[in-house]
Order: sequence, then structure tokens, then C-alpha cells
Amino acid sequence: MKILYRYLYKKLTIYLLVIIPSFSIVAILVELIELLRKAKNLDFSAIALYTLYQLPEKIYYILPVSVVIAFFLLAKDLINRREIYPILLNGISLRKMGLTLFVFPVFLSLVQLANLEVIMPEAKMKAQEIYLFLKNRPQNEPLIAYNSWVTVDKRTFMYFGFLDLNKRIGKDIVIIKFNKNFDPVLRIEGSKFTVGKTVKIKNAKVIDLKRFTEFTIRKLTEYDYNKKIDLNSLKKLIKIKKPVSLTQFYKVARIAEKFGHPASLYWSKFYSKVATVISPFILGFVVYPLLWNRKKYIIGVIAGLIIVYWYATAFLTSMASTNVIPFYGIFAVDVIYLLLGLLLYRKLKFSEL
Repeated sequence: MKILYRYLYKKLTIYLLVIIPSFSIVAILVELIELLRKAKNLDFSAIALYTLYQLPEKIYYILPVSVVIAFFLLAKDLINRREIYPILLNGISLRKMGLTLFVFPVFLSLVQLANLEVIMPEAKMKAQEIYLFLKNRPQNEPLIAYNSWVTVDKRTFMYFGFLDLNKRIGKDIVIIKFNKNFDPVLRIEGSKFTVGKTVKIKNAKVIDLKRFTEFTIRKLTEYDYNKKIDLNSLKKLIKIKKPVSLTQFYKVARIAEKFGHPASLYWSKFYSKVATVISPFILGFVVYPLLWNRKKYIIGVIAGLIIVYWYATAFLTSMASTNVIPFYGIFAVDVIYLLLGLLLYRKLKFSEL
């Protein structure tokens, strides 16, 4: 039996090694045609690097569909070469074989997760930088910054827990000033602040230090820190990655919630990414029972299931981003497909037997 499953896993792996590069090349070519049509800087080394950095994202979206195609080719090959008959005659049912083969899409879901968490964030950032260079556009400015230290002048430093760079408001600010010997002489803390001609700090605590043993503490409802902060320069100093991985989306969503910034977009993206990670297993599970039915319309049904899955998940993600439905509602499609897969799995049989 181990020999049989090694044989089946080997065939599935070979199919994937053919399908994924084929689909990736087509996807990259389509994008390159569009890029070359609009590019203002035709640097072919940059284009080659852009193609390389785009591959992890392309594979991320191609892999779930590739699993379905690999399963389809496996079933078709076993039937056409009549290899399915000795398998069944030796007491290995399609259900039992399916339970073992489902290890394959589960493993690929783990590959999806590793790609999303480890490879895609850095590759996406590099691809975006090259894309802006090729189109001769400036780097995108960040909208929010968090947990950052910045230099106000040679001896003054500022920390903020959260700062909306467009609205010019933030929370959790600390300003520390040092003397020429780099001993702290002033510390200002506040729960909220607004950046204008001056920095207006609310619920401020001002600590003046003449020496370590001599200091005064003042608590003020509002304090004007008479120092202009150039936000345009600050945007250039603060380098914030756009969230790509699950970890990044979760972190940004939690920080946005903590400081009262809208977080629905980040949470909806987070749950949508989770759905994409598990999609190889979900699609493989619901499609597997249909593969052994040799009626011609089954191919259309399988294609329809794939299309409905992606469009329904995208639709629920957009609804969740506007708080129309709870974020976990994005998994409604996955639950329905799992239930449908269980129903089909219970009725599974080879149509020619």
C-alpha cells in the first residue's frame, strides 16, 4: 500500500511541477505586456528582477487551482490506463484512497502559509519598488506609522505609539531632550497629540531634570511643544511596509484597533488570506468525489465550483471590510464547501462499477 501511495504522490507532484510553471509563465507574460506598454524606464535587468519577485505571489494564487487540476489529471490517468481497477479489486476504496491523498493538499496549504509569511512580504516590497522605478513614479507615502522613534534635532528624540500622517493626529507620545553631555534634561509624555505649527499634547506629563536628584513634574491637560514637526520629511524617514503576510495584517489590525483607527480593512484582508491558505484543501476535498464520475458535464461543475469559490470569497471579503458582515463570515464559503464535500464523499463511488 505504501508503494501505491508513493506512486500516486509522485504523479501528483509531477503534475504540479508542470502546471504551476505553465500557469506562472502565462500570468507573468500578461503582466509584462501591460508593464512594457506603460513603462517609462525600459531597464531589462529591472524587468527580469520584477518578474522574479512577482513569482511568489503568482504561485500563491495559482496553487489552489493547480491542486484541483492535478487531482483531475490523476483520476483521468488512473481511469484511462485502467490502473484504478486493480486498486479497487485489492480492497482499496475511493474513500480510503481519498483520505490518504488529502495529505497532499494539506501539505500544500502549509507551503502556502510559508510562502505568505516568509517569502512574499520581502518579494512584494522589492517588486513594488521596481514597478515604481519602471513607471517613473515616486514611492508611495505611508498613511499610518506606529511604534517609531524619530529625531527632532541633534539632541531631541520623539517616540509615538500611533500616528495618522494624513490627519496629523496620534496617540502615546514621548519626547526626550538631552544636553551636550547627552544627559536627559526634559521628558514629555502624553496620551494624545496633534501635529501642526506646534505639537499639542493632551494629558501631558512634563519632567524637567536639572540633575538626577533634582527634578520637577508637571501634569497638564494640554501642553504646547513649541517645535515644528515637518511631516513631509517624517514620511520619508519612516519606512512602513504594506502588510502582506498574516502576521503583518494581524499586527496592523490590532494596533489600529488599539488606537481607534479603522481596522475593518485589515481584518477582512487577514481572514481572506487565511481562506486562501486553506483553499488547496477545501477545493481538493469538494472536487475529489466528482472526479470519479465520468459524465461530461462534471468538468463544467468542477470549473463552476472553482469560480464560485473565488468570487464568493472576494464578495464576502468586500462586505466584511465595510462591516456589513462579521469578519469570520468570510469562511462561510469554506464551510459550505466542506459540507458539500462531506455529502459527496459519503455517496462516492466509481461510475463504471
